[in-house]
Amino acid sequence: MLKQLLASTLWQEYECGRHSEDECYRLVGEKFSLDPGEVRQAIHDARASLQPDDTFISFIRELQVEAHGALRIFAMSNISAPDYAVARGKPTDWTIFERVFTSAGAGMRKPDLCFYKYVLDEIKAEPTSAVFVDDRFENVLAARSLGIIGIVFDNVERVRQALRNLVSDPVSRGEAFLETRAGRLESETNLGNNVAENFAQLLILEATRNR
Repeated sequence: MLKQLLASTLWQEYECGRHSEDECYRLVGEKFSLDPGEVRQAIHDARASLQPDDTFISFIRELQVEAHGALRIFAMSNISAPDYAVARGKPTDWTIFERVFTSAGAGMRKPDLCFYKYVLDEIKAEPTSAVFVDDRFENVLAARSLGIIGIVFDNVERVRQALRNLVSDPVSRGEAFLETRAGRLESETNLGNNVAENFAQLLILEATRNR
């Protein structure tokens, strides 16, 4: 029931601030032949289960440091005003966001292109300078259609690597890799076999002058 509810047009209108909370529960109850109280309880239970990913937020902080303050972080969420109020009460580092854009506040939602254009105008950024990360492919596809770099959040490690590649200085990352792999830089054949040899080490030494 909850999955059907969240995908319904009524819920999407509620997220954009077009219905009050009580009105939404009443209309959803009528649509799905449910007691509005049951709908309310299901939503409240779902709210309580949501927890911020503090590990990923710490990773974004690291990226900001690596970018020497040039990385600006914004949130863009399909969320109702009541749900956002609950989310803001969760203990996490909200200061990481320069600004949070909600569907309730903007009156529009992802993947509507007008929402992305609104955010770009508000933060005064060109599409090609922005990176958008979302767990829904249709939302990422909409961002890409405007020229925004879009990343689907389907695997934490893959997303971390993609963001680091986009944000971090490649020379610094290459030097860090060589440092951590010092003495263990095997060559790989076209068949995928690792070969322990000295030639690659000598080439690196010649290029870096760093034993």
